[in-house]
Amino acid sequence: MSDCGVCVYWDDSVSVDFFHKRVRKAVKEHKCCECDKVIAKGERYEYASGKCEGEMWQAKTCLICAEIADAFSCDGRMYGGEFWSQFSELFGELNTSCFDKLTTVAAKTELQRRYIEWQAWYYGTGR
Repeated sequence: MSDCGVCVYWDDSVSVDFFHKRVRKAVKEHKCCECDKVIAKGERYEYASGKCEGEMWQAKTCLICAEIADAFSCDGRMYGGEFWSQFSELFGELNTSCFDKLTTVAAKTELQRRYIEWQAWYYGTGR
């Protein structure tokens, strides 16, 4: 099959004053801003923060969502809970080579789970 070619593109007109991202170990429970999964105490997660258009922001993302978002955000990534709603609009374009963009079994499994859910919704309800 051909290369994946599936990309989420974001509005690049947003003015970014500063941005920082790192992986942290949770000292208390958090909620993933993308999937709402609980990030348990002791679990590693991605912490991103910055200032855009004069507004301060922060995002805590589980490593599974972070890996998938990094792999499919081709011109930079947006943070804070918009990835899955944007990416789900592209599920019809996924092919098997898209899974090769991911490196962990957990990320491949999560993408497959969401893709199967989308197929059941799309083909089951006729949209």
